[in-house]
Amino acid sequence: MRAPLSWLREYVELPESGEALVERLPMLGIGVEGVERAGGDLVLDLEIASNRPDLLSMIGIARELAAWGGGDVHLPADDLNEVDPPAASMAAVEIADASLCPRYVAHVITGITVGPSPPGIAARLEAAGIRPVNAVVDATNYVMLEWGQPLHAFDLDSLEGRRIIVRSAAAGEYLVTLDGVGRTLDPAMLVIADARRPVALAGIMGGAETEIGPETRTVLLEAASFAPSSVRRTSRRIGLRTEASARFERGVDPEGVARAARRAAGLIAGLSGGRVLSFGVDAYPAPVPRPLIRLRLPRLGRVLGVEIPPGEVVAVLTRLGLEVRREGESVFAVPPVGRRDLEREEDLVEEVARHHGYDRIPEMMPCEVMQQGRRPVKLEAEGAARDALVRAGLTEAMTLSLIHPRVLDRLGIEEGDSWRLAVPISNPLTEDHTHLRTALLPGLLEAVRVNVARRQGAVHLFEIGRTFRAEGGAVRERRALAIAMRGAWLAGFWENARDLREVTLLHLKGVLETLSGELRAGPLAVEAGAPTWMHPARCGRVSIGGVEVGVMGELHPQVAARLDLPGRTCVSEMDLDVLLSRAVLQPSFTGVPRYPAVVRDVALVAPLRLPHAAVQGALVEAGGALLESVELFDAYSGPPLAPGTRNLAYTLTFRAPDRTLTGAEIEGLMQEICAALAARLPVAVRA
Repeated sequence: MRAPLSWLREYVELPESGEALVERLPMLGIGVEGVERAGGDLVLDLEIASNRPDLLSMIGIARELAAWGGGDVHLPADDLNEVDPPAASMAAVEIADASLCPRYVAHVITGITVGPSPPGIAARLEAAGIRPVNAVVDATNYVMLEWGQPLHAFDLDSLEGRRIIVRSAAAGEYLVTLDGVGRTLDPAMLVIADARRPVALAGIMGGAETEIGPETRTVLLEAASFAPSSVRRTSRRIGLRTEASARFERGVDPEGVARAARRAAGLIAGLSGGRVLSFGVDAYPAPVPRPLIRLRLPRLGRVLGVEIPPGEVVAVLTRLGLEVRREGESVFAVPPVGRRDLEREEDLVEEVARHHGYDRIPEMMPCEVMQQGRRPVKLEAEGAARDALVRAGLTEAMTLSLIHPRVLDRLGIEEGDSWRLAVPISNPLTEDHTHLRTALLPGLLEAVRVNVARRQGAVHLFEIGRTFRAEGGAVRERRALAIAMRGAWLAGFWENARDLREVTLLHLKGVLETLSGELRAGPLAVEAGAPTWMHPARCGRVSIGGVEVGVMGELHPQVAARLDLPGRTCVSEMDLDVLLSRAVLQPSFTGVPRYPAVVRDVALVAPLRLPHAAVQGALVEAGGALLESVELFDAYSGPPLAPGTRNLAYTLTFRAPDRTLTGAEIEGLMQEICAALAARLPVAVRA
């Protein structure tokens, strides 16, 4: 925003020297990028924050300077003289979508003579960086710089049906804009149209067919408010950004449209000798109420750390143009037209702080006890899961969240599977990334394939990320965990790398049990049954506490061959939201034992088909409260044992919390445990 000082002086009293002004503006939140001389005038090149569209105007800047200096803003007089007939008799306005165009005001000026602007107006426009064109166009640009409201003038006689329709463009419609470029439009663009065709890109640039020329005698003056997102989208799509679009993208207050329209209509009539028809057409389907904001004076002091007198608070807000009233310890304020950035109490705190002076706010520590910040519980649990997997020897991978359905074909995912509910991207950048991923494993397996192709023997990866599925007309977003392991299991310093075995399903199950254990989510169970893309005899469904959380297993050999992954590849895909919902992050602690433990060993002969977990569970149940732990330390099969059997040796640790256990108590416990095992399981206790 370029602001000539001579122009600003029309609205506010300024110091003779511009140095004090340049020093103060940054304290008001207005950056000064440069200062230059133009025709004997001092011009400030200002940097305006994106949330302050009101400062893209001379009056907006003047209001800030008036509040700083304690003066008043001198607004241009509304001296518009209107004549009959009413404007609605010569032009009509229709808004097809009020959400894209809240308000549209049209004035009709007849009997004009198009000529150059007076030297004073032309010089000011040039100093502000805008090239003068003619008196009509210059008047619209002048008011835009004055009030921050973009305007546009149409040659009314060139509008079909003398009608304005604000609507979305039809696919394939064509418009030649004022810069001489022909543009093909699409339905995502908002246009100003007449009864037959588009005549302007809403909020960006007018069309060449309806521009003001030497033969123009009747003008339809447009002043409107357009949705910032619509203008921004169209501007980016066509690669065109103008002074008007820069203001509309930040937001133009609908309440200020009529005021700027009257100012521009009067200026055009005065410069071109025309007459303004009465009662301009004002299409305003849903008027926007002004917000009423409450500022609590005690809170103002707590936030800023300094007490500001209530009288100064009221004075600052009043000078900024707010309608203010004080009730006890609160101030109620209605923002002025154009201050769309003032929405809540914190915004008023900032206004008071800026004009009180940031340099006058002392540095001090908060006087109130403040709670230490922390991450949300789910993120804490996710971090704990990530740490547990890293400690288990896996490396975290991060893959793209975009896929192509053909990767699911290579995996052999059946039609109707939930992994097929992929959400398409409306504008994919590449042909390989057309849909949001429904699972993490396809991307993770691609990372494994790349590592294998580069002769990495051991690849143990995991990924935590989000998946997306189309369900019921909406997109269901979930957090997931995927694991892929192949090659030799990682060696510790005590292991000989030559003796390492290839990763098996038991290694993967151990990783998942470690994860579940560290999250204290409960015991993990694996049941038969899994997708067809897994090995039919080496897979299972994983559940915790009876709730299914995912699948695990080896890739089917045919699937592995299609993915160029020879040998065994063990994988798992888990619903992380379900797993983390069962996590217990707060650990529980017990005191240091005061009495010694007693250790006994027991050896059992059991059938090979009897799982160790079943024997261990029976031992824990039979041992009761005094049994502290059960640990398997030996498993043997072979002579002299009978075929089909094996020896399982366990260490049992007993401890009482209130006394030292006697030998007689231990012997009695051991007899009870052995009797319970023999009655419950097909095992024999070895002597």
